[in-house]
Amino acid sequence: MIKASEFLLSQNQALLANFSELKADPNHAKPMIQFMKGDPTEFGHEHCKMSQIGYDIVKSEIPKSQNHSYCHSTGTQPAKQAVAKHFGHGKNITENDVIITQGVNQGLFYCLLGICDPGQNILVPEIGFPFFDGIAQAYQVEVRKYKLQSDNNWQIDFEDLNSKLDANTKFLYVINPSNPCGSVFSKEHVQGIINWANQNHVLIVADEIYYGMSFGEFVSFGELADEGPIICLGGMDKIFFTPGWQVSWMIFYDKNHYADAIKQAMFNLCQLLLHANVFVMNSLPQILDQLTIFYARDRMLHFKENHDFLLQELNQIRGFKCIPAQGTIYLAVLIDLEVFKVKNDAEFAKKLLLDQNVMLLPLSWNGTDKYQGIRMLTIATKDVYIELIARLKEFVSRL
Repeated sequence: MIKASEFLLSQNQALLANFSELKADPNHAKPMIQFMKGDPTEFGHEHCKMSQIGYDIVKSEIPKSQNHSYCHSTGTQPAKQAVAKHFGHGKNITENDVIITQGVNQGLFYCLLGICDPGQNILVPEIGFPFFDGIAQAYQVEVRKYKLQSDNNWQIDFEDLNSKLDANTKFLYVINPSNPCGSVFSKEHVQGIINWANQNHVLIVADEIYYGMSFGEFVSFGELADEGPIICLGGMDKIFFTPGWQVSWMIFYDKNHYADAIKQAMFNLCQLLLHANVFVMNSLPQILDQLTIFYARDRMLHFKENHDFLLQELNQIRGFKCIPAQGTIYLAVLIDLEVFKVKNDAEFAKKLLLDQNVMLLPLSWNGTDKYQGIRMLTIATKDVYIELIARLKEFVSRL
């Protein structure tokens, strides 16, 4: 037998070990309530889908012959121009500063390969989307976790951040708005992060896939970009509720051209994996023009109503403590391990699944050992949440 990569096998085994703990009983008396995937379309809610206008735009692009051919590896010119136009924030961004990717993960992968060499390190939030946790090891890049302040809207702890920085640090990874915390940085905090990066000559990689999904103000890192280079990643996935389309982008805000070599490295990487779907890319100009970059933001009332309902109900159940979100489709809920008589949140999730057929994502699976809890989604319909709360109360009553 020809052996596969030991690294990838070990990563896969670790992943399977996690999910094997949450194995559902197909014969359970209660129907499954599944809140694992961060997919806003999961429950088919009327507010969580692309507008018919968007579907019609895509349909109009399908018959065009040029939309069935290869294009430039960094994406089609119309798509890149549209992203530059709508996300330029007055920073003289052009199509040459944009790469269209197949999902934000591809952009994160490009950042790892295009910026880092073995022996270097990157700064990653202690609780956050754990993309780099496994894959960085394969390239011998160290992941250093910096603390977020759960009692201060999950803002960065700069004192801790400073302690993780050294001469081998290649970039600071931020997620704003946050998965899984649901936090949205204030304008002042975004500016503070940029100031820190400029003072320490550190490149910022800002994951903004939940762009604009705030209950209040949202400020992009691109809006405040000034001296130092910032790479912002975004996409159609969440702002247009089309995660299956996998059309995303990277934008280089770098007026002083400090990161030109990095941008060229990214262009070279694009030739390895080529490009996203052409007719969807070429739908992007009209979609952005007609539906605007605020499509998801204008539908946040639905998520806010669910958020507030869950906040009120969960905080009244023994053993749960919600940390209020400022946006996105997530709510972080801490659990009292002693109340639930478990050693960690994964064991809690397993017990809940077996007892109530409710599947929730443990917070510890988001790159943290410090926070024990669950990531709640706010994308379902009210009847689902009423049933969920009833099951959680029943679960607690049996302890």
